[in-house]
Amino acid sequence: MVSKQQLVKFEAYLACSGDKDVVDISNLLFKIAAQPNDKRKVKLYGVPVRIDKVEELTLDDNTLKKYPDMKLIYFHMSKLRDDGIAITKQNIDDLVNLDLEADEYIAEDISCIFDVKNSVLFVQRNFHSLSPVGIKTYLIEMKKKMDNETITLDFKPVPDKKIISKLKKVDNVRKLELSFGYDSYKQFNLPLKKYLGVMGEIFDKFVNGVNVSLVLSAGYKKDNPFKKENTTDAIQRISNDNSIFSKAIISGKTGSMPVEKYDLINGKLQTKYSFSSVKQVSGTTKKIHLDQNSVRDVMKELYLDRATESSKPFMELVVENLH
Repeated sequence: MVSKQQLVKFEAYLACSGDKDVVDISNLLFKIAAQPNDKRKVKLYGVPVRIDKVEELTLDDNTLKKYPDMKLIYFHMSKLRDDGIAITKQNIDDLVNLDLEADEYIAEDISCIFDVKNSVLFVQRNFHSLSPVGIKTYLIEMKKKMDNETITLDFKPVPDKKIISKLKKVDNVRKLELSFGYDSYKQFNLPLKKYLGVMGEIFDKFVNGVNVSLVLSAGYKKDNPFKKENTTDAIQRISNDNSIFSKAIISGKTGSMPVEKYDLINGKLQTKYSFSSVKQVSGTTKKIHLDQNSVRDVMKELYLDRATESSKPFMELVVENLH
């Protein structure tokens, strides 16, 4: 049975150049868009990446009345693999849609909206696509290529403060589950090897190009190896990370309460939307590539208009959680 819906997550990140200074990346985005197609490519971890499209979104009078000075910049990015059908490799400005078999999918392009007023990156998250770390690295490399200038840029996740406060009350952690891709592994492989010891080199040989999962468990030991001060620090570090993890789940409890699972990735402020993911072609079910214009329009509506679980537009939740 082929799923007819694809659930897509969207997250918010603060663009900054240090602990406090926010950054406006809109001019950089438009400068990149003005470059010839082949000049917009940057190779990240062996895979060419490019920005395909940059545009300022049109806002109606009611939106501008509600949010004065609001300015949203949409941009679309792709990995340009030549191994398989993950994304089209054609050197044209417009991406083409591909008809895929029922067990195939595309998940290596992403849509993003940059909120100029609040310096917030609102980004579509796909497991195999660029992470905010990849977006940051791409922009830094393009700035260096175009202007021979190095900039300091970081995308810090906007936290969901309610989730983080619950996690900090956990005083008995039993298990930590982490998953990350190769791009993310490159960001912290040296610290990881330190803890793996002699297994580090063996681990390194197998991690190239794959997704990695680690499970650290306290087992049945009464003397819990997960110390309170260490787990509290880990919770804060992961919640403030640069999106290197695709999964980070803590299983633990408070006092005599039962063990519960806490998703640290959901500790980041996020929202979700279900897109149609199949079509019928001559009686055969085909999975389809999400249309970037449809994703763009949904993201704009989610950010400014559509009520979320808290009955507020996502942009208002972002502002609340940044202060």
